Amino acid sequence: MPIALARFISIIFQPLLLSCYGVLMLMFSETWLAYTVFPQLRNALFLVVLISTFILPAITVLMFLQRGSIKSIEMRERTERHWPYITTLLFYIAGWVLLNKLPLPRIFGNMVIGAALAILIAFIVNLKWKISIHMMGLGGLAGLFFATATLFEFDLALPLIVISIAAGLTGAARLKLDAHTPAQVYVGFLTGFFVEWIFVYIYNLGPYFFA
Repeated sequence: MPIALARFISIIFQPLLLSCYGVLMLMFSETWLAYTVFPQLRNALFLVVLISTFILPAITVLMFLQRGSIKSIEMRERTERHWPYITTLLFYIAGWVLLNKLPLPRIFGNMVIGAALAILIAFIVNLKWKISIHMMGLGGLAGLFFATATLFEFDLALPLIVISIAAGLTGAARLKLDAHTPAQVYVGFLTGFFVEWIFVYIYNLGPYFFA
């Protein structure tokens, strides 16, 4: 894989974009879940997710970069990731709170708080060992769709195939860029998958449609 392609893939599947991708794929899936959210509410849903999981964390990272707290947006050094993890976690929690105030199926809020839990785990692991947050994000996306398909008996084979291909390409890209070891890539994906799958599946049992 050429270095330029590896960098492009890493940007396209930047972790902060993955929650937005998840919402879009759920909204355009051929399931009744996509038809329970009216257009105006759909716009509010996407705006909350976009601002809380991408725009605000991205602005904060740029501020850290400007202040010299981090050397690059990629944050190759493990110690550079501490404060970006903490601030991103707080934004995700704020997004979850806002989503819970909207009349939405709670799967959307659970997706965000599940991602927040994964970020917390990444922060703890990062104190001693660097883990691939790219792969954790894609693993979380796979876990979300696997849990959703299991709970609601949806046919989400196509999104899961797309996510699997994206994860394979991203894992190869991270290794090509020497950003992570194979262990960091595999552990990142599996951690993200099981955290999101277990959290979303268990929390949505019972009266699982609306909060």
